[in-house]
Formats: sequence, C-alpha cells, structure tokens
Amino acid sequence: MENQKNSCDFSSLGVSESVLRVLREMGFEKPSEIQEKSIETLIKTNRDFVGQAQTGTGKTAAFVIPLLEKIDTDAQSVQAIILAPTRELALQVENEIQKIGKYTDIKSTCIYGGTAYEKQIKALRSGRPHIVVGTPGRVIDLIEKKILKLDQAKICVLDEADEMLNMGFFDDVKTVVKAFESKAQLMMFSATMPPQILKLIKNSFDNPLVVKIEKKTLSNEDIEQKYFVVKEKHFKEGLSRLIDHASEMYAIVFCRTKIETKTVGDDLKNRGHLVEVLNGDMGQLERDHAMNSFRKGKVNILVCTDVAARGIDVNNITHVFNYGLTRDLESYVHRIGRTGRAGMKGKAYTIVG
Repeated sequence: MENQKNSCDFSSLGVSESVLRVLREMGFEKPSEIQEKSIETLIKTNRDFVGQAQTGTGKTAAFVIPLLEKIDTDAQSVQAIILAPTRELALQVENEIQKIGKYTDIKSTCIYGGTAYEKQIKALRSGRPHIVVGTPGRVIDLIEKKILKLDQAKICVLDEADEMLNMGFFDDVKTVVKAFESKAQLMMFSATMPPQILKLIKNSFDNPLVVKIEKKTLSNEDIEQKYFVVKEKHFKEGLSRLIDHASEMYAIVFCRTKIETKTVGDDLKNRGHLVEVLNGDMGQLERDHAMNSFRKGKVNILVCTDVAARGIDVNNITHVFNYGLTRDLESYVHRIGRTGRAGMKGKAYTIVG
C-alpha cells in the first residue's frame, strides 16, 4: 500500500475502527488512488469491479479492506475466494489479510499446488476459514473433492488476471467463477487488459465499476532510467559490467524466458556474484529457498521472469536490470516499479540489441 496525498482518508470511505486501527499502526492515513476509487463502493454495494493497476499502487488493500468489512464472522463457512497466479502472490495476499484483519475475528487460509494436500485439507475442515486465497489448479482440485465448498460464498476476487492468462490458467479461472452456487460479486485486478480478459468481463461481469489508474501515476521520478545498446552476443558482458560498477546494490534482473534466467544466473555466478534464480520451472522448495536467500540478503541479485516476480514483496530494491526489451510498455512500468519506492532513489537499466 502506498501513502499518497489525497483529499479523503480511510475513515471517510466507511472503513471500520478495527481496520482503521491497523492502518494507523502501519502508518497509512490517506488511501492511494485505486483505494479511494474502490473501497467505499465495494464496502457499501455488491457491484462487480474491474481495476487496472500495477504492483505498488495499493491494489491488494483495495480489495482486502472491503472483504474484511463484508465477512459475517458468525457464519463458519467460506464466504470469499481470491485467485492468484503463483503461490508467492497467494501467500502475500493472505499475509495482507492477516495483517489488516489483525483486530477482527476473520479467519483465512492459503491453498496452492506443488505441496501435499493434507495440511491444506485440515486447514479448510478444522480452521473453517471465511476467506480462501489460492492458485486456480489447487482451488479446483479441492472443489472437485468436495472439500472446498462454495455454497455460502458470495465474493470472487481475480488478482493479477493477466498473469493467470499468460500462465494458461484462464480456463481454470472461468471454472471457479462458474462453481459459485449463486451469482458472486466479482472483483478483478489486472495490470493489462488483453482481449480474453475483456471478453471475460463482458460475459461474466454484471455492470462492473471500472477503475483505471493512469500511467502517469505509475512511473516514478525517483527512478533513474537508462538504456544501453549492445550486440546480443555481448548482453551478458554488458550486464556484468553494469553490475560491477554499481555500489551497494540489491537488484532484480528481469529476463524474457525461463531458459534465459538460468543462463544469465549461471554466468553471473561464474563471474563471482551472489545470485539466486527464480522461474516457473523450479520446484516449490527451490523457489522458497531462492526467495528466502534474497529476502534475507544472503544474495544481492535475483534473476527472474515477469511471472516469477509477481508476489515478490521486497521494498529496498536499488536496481532493476532488463535483460532485453519487455514485451510491452505495461510490463516495463511494472518491472521498474520494483525500485524507487518509499522515497528512495532507484535505477532501472535496460540492455537492448
């Protein structure tokens, strides 16, 4: 969540005292643009919602706060599902629910693939969560096993919808939406709006409120942006030189493909840098190890793809390196927004052919 100068505060949006207390403790007095345009409507109505916003705009709290206000804690049943493309992002969202809901009696749990079912089944059966955050495949598995029951569920949130599309989860998303026994209030958040997502909105959403955060709020003046023209065969050498010349660096290197992350990561390791690699082909234990090493500062460089980076919640990134041009403008803005946060200066360097 980011603290921006807006005309209203959270209390004027209809947020309850138990949530306001946490927000004050976290130092957030003013809502971000997407929070200001969504929270009050989502608390007071059951209207469907579509928000186009990048990471760093406070979008997670924009749907978590209304969810916390709408849950009936007397009912011991699942009332809301939040779908996220990766385990990391699902855990990050669930952590936000736990933090903001600290002074409420609302229970949540997180379910995802790549790990054993037993613990997650126990959490659903014994824990009786009000909110379930999960990845689409595992959510469908547990619905089909009749362990995750949606007969009382009224809200479905699709977080990072464009990445779920990129990862091939979109049919799964539609399956989950159809699994609700009555019409759910649908909320979608997406950095971009490709045709398939627009089609889903048209076919499944009922007169949604659409909020688009303009690009001018997304690129930060605290980020120094440069590009370097290099022959493709010298990309690794160019990247290494940029890293060698950086001081006090805590960096993410973005690659276009999973294979590239491995070759770039191996090259940097061979040159003596402390590096972890993160991509979708890695097992969950490997991914957890890589993220923990980076978060704890055991390594100062993380090499990853766009998809793997969703859900990385690290605030003090000094440098973002783009190993080649991004696929579109939105991806570029999303990547460089990892640095220059919370009043810090950041550097975003792109190597182009």
